[in-house]
Amino acid sequence: MERDVSQGLDPTPRLHHVGYVVAAMKGAIRRFEEAGGRLVVGPTDDPTLGVICALIRLPEGVDIELVAPLEGADSPVTSRLQRGGGLDHLCFWVEDLDASLARELDNDALLLVPPTYAVTFDATIAFVQRRTGLVVELMGAKR
Repeated sequence: MERDVSQGLDPTPRLHHVGYVVAAMKGAIRRFEEAGGRLVVGPTDDPTLGVICALIRLPEGVDIELVAPLEGADSPVTSRLQRGGGLDHLCFWVEDLDASLARELDNDALLLVPPTYAVTFDATIAFVQRRTGLVVELMGAKR
């Protein structure tokens, strides 16, 4: 008997990237490139969110968003860095951001960042924290 590894779940997950908080962008990009990663989107300042972001593609095909505090900004990642930085969130591409956000909130997720324009991806995003503690970024259609 063949095992159904999908467990009945959607076989095409829409993971867009994994967020990774770093103190300094240049050094982080260098470390990831030395480990075989390839820079896909160069460092981009996002003054609205108070961060600088870059996207690295690992050899396995997974995208990692490097996120560092934007100098001089009140950055939401500063507190994460005080705890050591590192893995921070999962980002999922969604067809309907409003509906996906409503589903998260109906399931008792805590709204961390309401729908906001993200410069790096030229898209609208929102952040929630699920009851499990997992921080999830929802990314909607391009602007």
